[in-house]
Amino acid sequence: MNVEVRKLTQEDAEPFLDLIHLFRDVLETGPEAGVRPEHRQRLLERADFMVFVARLDHQVVGGLTAYVLMQIHSEKPVVYLYDIAVHPTWQGQGIGTELLRQLMQYCGRLGMEELFVQADQEDTQAIDFYRTTGGAARQVIHFTYPLNGSHGQF
Repeated sequence: MNVEVRKLTQEDAEPFLDLIHLFRDVLETGPEAGVRPEHRQRLLERADFMVFVARLDHQVVGGLTAYVLMQIHSEKPVVYLYDIAVHPTWQGQGIGTELLRQLMQYCGRLGMEELFVQADQEDTQAIDFYRTTGGAARQVIHFTYPLNGSHGQF
């Protein structure tokens, strides 16, 4: 199996859209309705947003998105792995591991301090993946504040 993993550039709108469709199907993120092509293009142009895809025979079979976050206690930024997915047909064949490895190598070359990712407690497949690839688990509680309507008031 000859899988190509690479970081997308601002010229890669089509593979980025393919990855968004893959995320919708695998991660059940819902439709990307309302997200205009201009928004996706702006994301690809941002220095603090990264997209890596894995392609097999020019078809996107996996990918990830990550954000660079500046810190106040260090000059070195950290990386937040936001989404990672591999098409079910290709899961368990090292594609997710290679995507993560490529992201870590890229960020390491740029001098970033660490990479972190969140996983829902019930998502045992993701937790197993992160443990298998060397991630150190930390117990945290994640709070979400909706910012629309009256729910954001206290």
